[in-house]
Amino acid sequence: MAFYRTNLPTQELVLGMIYTTFFLLLATNINSVQALSFNFTKFPPHAVSAGITIQGDAEVLSNGVIALTKRLELPPGTLIPSTGRILTSPLSLDNLASFATSFSFVIEHTNALEPTDGVIFFIAPQDTVIPPHSTSARFGVVDIENAYNQFVGVEFDLYTNILDPNMKHIGIDINSLISSKIVEWEWVSGSLTQVSVAYDFPSKTLSVLVTYDNRKIATLAQIIDLKTVLPNTIRLGLAGASITATAHDIYSWSISISELKTTTSSASDK
Repeated sequence: MAFYRTNLPTQELVLGMIYTTFFLLLATNINSVQALSFNFTKFPPHAVSAGITIQGDAEVLSNGVIALTKRLELPPGTLIPSTGRILTSPLSLDNLASFATSFSFVIEHTNALEPTDGVIFFIAPQDTVIPPHSTSARFGVVDIENAYNQFVGVEFDLYTNILDPNMKHIGIDINSLISSKIVEWEWVSGSLTQVSVAYDFPSKTLSVLVTYDNRKIATLAQIIDLKTVLPNTIRLGLAGASITATAHDIYSWSISISELKTTTSSASDK
């Protein structure tokens, strides 16, 4: 969606933040305990039993891929909205140290209409559902008739809307699809895009690394205090939307979240 231009951090800074966060999550650390973790290289037929909530048109295909939007043969000039989302189980922000998530997706467009609309990784309140009036350019996350939409997101936007930059783009969103940071998205229909998102609570930094099929990369970062933007209990999710039968498929998704270990003193400690 639309954006504000701001100075982007260097790729080295963003890469350093992401690699550091992933390393700390993977390493054995006596000061943290794992709160939530999964790694789907393929999705099971009954993803709900594996802790994934499915909403809207999203469905698990026979090849282990999750289709967020419907595959349709549209007559010329026909537009049909399709929106789907997948979410984690609820998670408390209390005592979190950091989180890292990676996912891969393919967006493929095979008809004569313009490809629409894109994919978004989002963090939202635990009771989040697909809002009314949120099809197409709203990604199934923002109600266009609601002045306040509570979420943090990383959008991959295919279609240039009225307030958008004149390019396909990746943006970081805070309670609005007017992105606070933006970079051009070099989308190719049918190609795999791999994304890593890391959040460090002490520095309040959200970092994004995008890797294309040709191994080129794009990076973004934004300082956001999630605990002031969002309620205490949240879910992480992926959503996709289209009105022109563009396929939005999630191929993999992994999450690792660590929380600070609380300790209690005893008489022997004194």
